[in-house]
Amino acid sequence: MNYFITGTRRGLGKALAEKYGNCESLEKCDVFINCKHDGFSQVEILYKAAEKNKRIVNIGSNSADGIKDHVHTYAVEKAALDKANEQLFYQGVATSIIRFGYIDTERVAEIKKPKINLNDAVEIIDWVISCSYNIKELTVTP
Repeated sequence: MNYFITGTRRGLGKALAEKYGNCESLEKCDVFINCKHDGFSQVEILYKAAEKNKRIVNIGSNSADGIKDHVHTYAVEKAALDKANEQLFYQGVATSIIRFGYIDTERVAEIKKPKINLNDAVEIIDWVISCSYNIKELTVTP
């Protein structure tokens, strides 16, 4: 099976690329792992992957749940990813979203809250991919 993973320079994306490898394009993959946050581009590439009938795993965030608590564009962008995933899921697309809390990576090293072990996050993604049934969403907190 071929995987196309975005956001592979560091953290979770890098760990996933080390586990699965990373083919060079969306067109050549069987499974697309939508890991790179870059504004609303995560939503745009999700729709492209759906058009190509790929198995999709989106990496969301628990921050979208706190959208009413503070103003932060990251939370709004991740909420948009949630809604796009939900829309496509109910249209029959093989898409899932995993909303993690903080994952123990260098990006959040200064945050003093409980964190999910990086290897545990990779194993959760692996489990979602390997399931023979559809998982719309999964929220994981430490």
